[in-house]
Amino acid sequence: MKVLFAESHNLDRPDPLGSHHYIRLFKEAGHDCLWLGPALSPMHIGKPDQLNRHRYRIWREGGCEIDGIRWLVPLTLIFYYNRPFMRSLYAGRNQYRFCLPPLAGQLQKIGFAEVDLLWCAGPAALSLLDIIPHRVSCYRLADRLDQFAMIPPSVGIIQQELIAGVDFVLASSLDLREWALESGGKEVYYLPNGVSDSFFSACRQKPEDFPAGKRPTAVYLGSIDTRFDLKPLAAAVKRLPEVNFLLIGPLAEVRLKGEIAGLQKKENFRWLGPKEYKTAPAYLQHGAVGLIPFHDSRLTAAVNPIKYYEYLASGLPVVAPPLRELMAMKGPLHAYRAGDEEDFCRAVREALAGNEKEGEAGRQKRIKFASGQNWRARFTTITEILEKKGLPKSFVNRQG
Repeated sequence: MKVLFAESHNLDRPDPLGSHHYIRLFKEAGHDCLWLGPALSPMHIGKPDQLNRHRYRIWREGGCEIDGIRWLVPLTLIFYYNRPFMRSLYAGRNQYRFCLPPLAGQLQKIGFAEVDLLWCAGPAALSLLDIIPHRVSCYRLADRLDQFAMIPPSVGIIQQELIAGVDFVLASSLDLREWALESGGKEVYYLPNGVSDSFFSACRQKPEDFPAGKRPTAVYLGSIDTRFDLKPLAAAVKRLPEVNFLLIGPLAEVRLKGEIAGLQKKENFRWLGPKEYKTAPAYLQHGAVGLIPFHDSRLTAAVNPIKYYEYLASGLPVVAPPLRELMAMKGPLHAYRAGDEEDFCRAVREALAGNEKEGEAGRQKRIKFASGQNWRARFTTITEILEKKGLPKSFVNRQG
């Protein structure tokens, strides 16, 4: 089976998202896989940052291959971006129609002129529904992008058109499922995020930059973006000197840079920046609590946090606001009122006290819950959907 993933993220992104796990599972099942995007534009070529230089090199070389998965970066004259004209509906609907060289010709050269599954993740994939002949199309809906800052205001309309245009939608949260149904989705499936097998592995050596000493460590793993609520965390750093607070991940919300720099002066706070994904389990296994300090907003109401499963798979109790998804799963959780400093500190204390009281039994209970939420289980659901959509069972489940 030929599978094409149209994406907004690099294939070699250090912190893989759901699509990264799924395309590797398709490849593991023996299918021919192509990762298309994210696109470049002449504007990007003139930028000196490392990310765009990397994409430009892949475009110039005609693509590359990573772990048996082909990666093609197209160059387009019209790029969907939050700048004048580029933020227009026209740009969002037509990004892939203005590629140099033409996208259809590039795909034909590498044997992807037609595909069995067209997997759309980025909203600009809308035009691919007409450009690329395919047997089945789907849209993995993982965020309400119209709720993010610095994204074209028209993105919600583009997402809705993509929802209505594909054969089926995979919605990662209940909120997104409801929105997809309201937006005209033909078939909408609720398929939450999952956890990688690597988080269940045997105990790893403590990383050298992990906080030293006997104080328990509360860990946050993930991007520090507009969802991140630093206020209660900063209060806990001051009020709970007996606890280390460790942040691991890129800083995407630049407005928090100054506050985080100030917290770095505290003895019990450390921000390590982004780390290789393969090292993440070691940090979590030596932590005591997993944190999800998110705002309570329309954006976070649609979030199904991957980190929740990763924390539990590592045996950690989780402290988070009562997000709809977390409450619906009815899994282990120490909830607090979003934005409430005292409530956040209480939840951290309760999680630590629970650790001491429950011991290994509590740890195993959390791991058991997470074991049923892995990416492989989610992938089985996808193959069942594809079979129902007309791809023969032997075709869907072919092994290499």
